[in-house]
Amino acid sequence: MKNKLLAILIKQSQYSESSLILQYFTRQQGMISVIAKGIRKKNEKQQLLPLCEYELIAYEPKEQGLWLFSEANITRNFSAYPSSSTWAAAETGLELISHLIISQEDIATIYDLTISYLEYLKKVEKNAILIFWRFLNRITILSGIGNPLSYCCLCKNPLDVPNAYLKTKGGFVCEKCLPEINPDNALMILSPPARNILTLLPEIANHLEDIIINRAVVNEINTVFELYWEAHHKQALHLKGLSVLAQFYNS
Repeated sequence: MKNKLLAILIKQSQYSESSLILQYFTRQQGMISVIAKGIRKKNEKQQLLPLCEYELIAYEPKEQGLWLFSEANITRNFSAYPSSSTWAAAETGLELISHLIISQEDIATIYDLTISYLEYLKKVEKNAILIFWRFLNRITILSGIGNPLSYCCLCKNPLDVPNAYLKTKGGFVCEKCLPEINPDNALMILSPPARNILTLLPEIANHLEDIIINRAVVNEINTVFELYWEAHHKQALHLKGLSVLAQFYNS
């Protein structure tokens, strides 16, 4: 059956001398894999630009398997980003989406959030990784494991400032509970810059020009999010894009 889908091209790989396998994140069906037969001989490169939203026409398989590509027309192009770091943040966001297992009821919401993220980045020239962290936090909330920055993992009271991350509990610790914990390898005390960024994260777009961070802080916050993801999803989150983004900051 032929379907018309709103879709973001996530990645492509060679299937044969003339054909490609295309991975799309669609608003209607979530993540799908599409075989585009003969497309490499048709000079249709304009259909395969990264960081674009498409109106994708494809045939749905009768059973689980590959969709069949018919055509794709760009509806929105997000690729005109003002800096290399912004481009890297956009690609890292799509890499994150490719790791998700999304329930049918959440597909449209996460798709719309992703489109908003890619669109917003067009206005960001500096500190694009801050917008990625905000996106990652929102995805974490939508995935059903809650907002890690909203409450202390020990006393469950609202969290004003995330002072530390407790690996054994998979969450952040408030200032009141911190003295009660025996310091060991399970406790990760956050640096003042990391605390400040995580506290401001919901409104971080208002502080892009003010925040000065280095690579150590970038790696620190990346590690915290990776630990939280692994603790609650029971699988590691290894995004190659995070190491790329870190390279834009001085040691």
